[in-house]
Amino acid sequence: MEPGFSEEFQDLAQRQAALCKVFSSAQRVLIVWLLAGKELTVSEIASALGASLPGTSQHLHLMELNDILESRREGHNIYYRLAENDLLKNCLVLANNPKKLTSEKLVK
Repeated sequence: MEPGFSEEFQDLAQRQAALCKVFSSAQRVLIVWLLAGKELTVSEIASALGASLPGTSQHLHLMELNDILESRREGHNIYYRLAENDLLKNCLVLANNPKKLTSEKLVK
């Protein structure tokens, strides 16, 4: 066996590092908590965060590119939900989700 890590482990490490980079933003952590177990529109997410639509859309796009979120279009609305993948299954961000987080709790 050659020293070092297999390509599989190196790939997994790269994916985990990308996931950690995405979660370096508190707004993105809040988005994950909001979407735990449900779908929300961009407008609903922005409203809950007290953030602008363009800023929220940028966060959502980055999270979708990194396989954290999935989306679907219904009419004029885009709905976001957490993606089903192995990295998120054991993610501490999800494990530490405050119970019953509602948009009212995010508003100051």
